Amino acid sequence: MDMIQRLFPVVTDEKRKCGKILYYAQNDMTCYVLRGSRGDLLIDTGLFHIWNGLHKWIGQFDIRYVLLTHAHADHDWNAAKLQKAGAKILLSADDKNLRQNYLSQRVRPTMPKYTFRNYTQWINGSLFKSPHYDADIYFGRQDSKLLRKLGFDADIVLLPGHTYGSVGVYSKGVLYCGDAFTAMWKRPDITPHAVSPKLMKGSLERIVKLSPQWLACGHGLPMRFDEALPVIEDYLRNCAD
Repeated sequence: MDMIQRLFPVVTDEKRKCGKILYYAQNDMTCYVLRGSRGDLLIDTGLFHIWNGLHKWIGQFDIRYVLLTHAHADHDWNAAKLQKAGAKILLSADDKNLRQNYLSQRVRPTMPKYTFRNYTQWINGSLFKSPHYDADIYFGRQDSKLLRKLGFDADIVLLPGHTYGSVGVYSKGVLYCGDAFTAMWKRPDITPHAVSPKLMKGSLERIVKLSPQWLACGHGLPMRFDEALPVIEDYLRNCAD
């Protein structure tokens, strides 16, 4: 989170279908919906100031589940409200300790140019603590088929690195990747921070191997994978473990 942007947000929102992708985007935070056979799934919940718009948008769906790609406040802030409304929260067990406790997994810059920004992340993370919630389902590393059991044509993909429990959701050629990759500056880019750049490198390699048609990031609008691939390949060639 950038302090200035969060305290003084420019309120713009987009509610679109990008091909088969259903998303709500506001202030560089993007949440997604997957339709299921027994209700719908919301992927991530954004920060406090997108709640009104997000809540109105998801009113057209039957949100039974909320999957958090990871437990940073800009992804889980509204989880408690949704849980109170009856949705079940899904989160990786590897991020259980991260809820409301950003510094329990201290991030590092993924590139030298993000060193200063990384320090501001520590400050922002210690200030912005999402309302308390406890996930209804803490899934493990062997639970890739969990969503299929809940009525969704989708699989959970492990994408650790940004946090230890970071995951994505793969469905019908779309990888909803959370912060494993980003478009927060309106262009494909490497996520600035990772608890483990080495693990993040492995996750980027996993994304390349999967080669989805679309990447649906937690920040920025969905993009075709061929737009992201050159950026990922350049990072993989040049990054240090």
